[in-house]
Amino acid sequence: MQTHRHQADILIIGGGVCGLNAALTAREQGRSVIVMDKAVIERSGHIAGGIDHFLAYMDTGAEWDTREAYLEFTGKSARGVTNIDVVDSVYCQELPHALKRFEEINCTLRQPDGTYYRTKSYGQPGPWWINFNGKRMKPLLAKAARKAGCAVLDRVVTADLLTNGGTVCGAAGFDIRTGDFHIIRAGAVIISTGGTNRLYSNPSGMSFNTWMCPADTGDGEAMSLRAGAELANIEFLRMTVVPRSFNAAGLNALSGMGAVLINAKGEAFMDRYHPLGMKGPRYKMVQGVLNEMREGRGPVYMDCRGIAPEAQKHLIATLSCDKDSFKDYFEQLGIDLTATPMEVDTSEGMQGGPNEVCGSGVKINKDCGTNVPGLYAGGNGADQCRSLHMAVTSGIHAGRMAAHYCASLPSAPEPDEAQIQRIHERVYAPLDPERSIGWKEFEMTLQRILTEGAGPCRTEKKLLRAKEKLEQVQAASGLVGAKDLHDLLRLHEVHNLLTIGRCTVDAALYRQESRFGNCHFREDFPEQDDERFLGQVVVSAESDGKLKLELRRTDNPYA
Repeated sequence: MQTHRHQADILIIGGGVCGLNAALTAREQGRSVIVMDKAVIERSGHIAGGIDHFLAYMDTGAEWDTREAYLEFTGKSARGVTNIDVVDSVYCQELPHALKRFEEINCTLRQPDGTYYRTKSYGQPGPWWINFNGKRMKPLLAKAARKAGCAVLDRVVTADLLTNGGTVCGAAGFDIRTGDFHIIRAGAVIISTGGTNRLYSNPSGMSFNTWMCPADTGDGEAMSLRAGAELANIEFLRMTVVPRSFNAAGLNALSGMGAVLINAKGEAFMDRYHPLGMKGPRYKMVQGVLNEMREGRGPVYMDCRGIAPEAQKHLIATLSCDKDSFKDYFEQLGIDLTATPMEVDTSEGMQGGPNEVCGSGVKINKDCGTNVPGLYAGGNGADQCRSLHMAVTSGIHAGRMAAHYCASLPSAPEPDEAQIQRIHERVYAPLDPERSIGWKEFEMTLQRILTEGAGPCRTEKKLLRAKEKLEQVQAASGLVGAKDLHDLLRLHEVHNLLTIGRCTVDAALYRQESRFGNCHFREDFPEQDDERFLGQVVVSAESDGKLKLELRRTDNPYA
């Protein structure tokens, strides 16, 4: 195994939508860029297989279609855990650039006739969702990034960030095909590794059959925490409604076009759970499905028969933009959405923002910067960002701000060679044949602990038991080994999952209230308590590895 050294103005960890938009913007600013991804950037990240919706206000003149309406909706629905000034800078300021970027890469948001197909869902005041064919969005972004001169390290897993005197100055990792060790020196680093999946047991029994990308395992959040960065909103559990035993995106399109959730009696029930019914928040739909089944009115179905014929045709044509095998699922089960309700269930849990305009992860400011100099973050791994719209805009903003930061540096700080050596030793240590536990056993144990102790219904007793078990797992983690480089990749992911799991449990213990329904429901504190908990639970790591937690108020005039 060889060691390779690289240098650039900006290192981007994660070549998903956020990362590639950051790369393109940084190159436009004249900065040299390296993108490092553990897959191949043409098909990596949550949008690897495509997507069919993008959220935007369009300033059409309607009262609901403005920046002010968006900020008000975000502020109210975020319930005190989002900084509106950050959202204004990271999303609203960059939205025109984002819309332009889609056209530049030849992935238009428009329909063939030049119009936008817009739908309304999840409690929004108007049809902000633009339905489009994003099947080739990732390959087109990747093509643009390579053409712009970005250096790309495909199939290289980032093991950890490099720091010098409290400033981030690069990262180190390993190639999953060759095992070679890579050291990257950079003036700034952008974390764009997505959210945290595979953290909870999967109802289908298949750990990788996830609603969102199973390769997004909290890597960026975990390495940022180790480098001294703060995390926020990490306690929130995110779930959705999916076809039974087949986790796939699509709820937004279904509910936005008029589908209705019905129980075994044929009753449409969402009006019992939210005044907006099927147009209410995602977490309310999850709560409704769980409650209907818990009270014996299951199974639950998604009924599309009431959708207008033209909308049905559009829906069926675009559902596979998210997941190619969606059509196969319908065909193999003999489901005709125009004639037969589709049985649904709730997805596995993931650590993520509680709704479409409120994120969780690395805590960022108006520049997408963190509390650690030289470290930036965006996309689903940042506390102010959620969904495709903010993955695009935060990527653009992070690339712009990191480029400005680099312009102020005389040169990139020198990495600490002693730290590099420690990372090198830690990376390859699991290849020791004496280590007897495999990563799958390690991961399944972690998932069971979190599902039982930090799932949709939480109590202090459950959370304390989960905390104790996670500490035992942490103590035994040195016994977990890897037989090959693929195992080494998976083991690296599970170590990061453990880090995020510990943060989730501790933050859930700290927040002694309930907020966002099943996203954080404490049976022992069932009410929302704004007097004590209106704000973010911020997590940081002490020098001895222990977690420090504090409540921090946000700049949100609408809360």
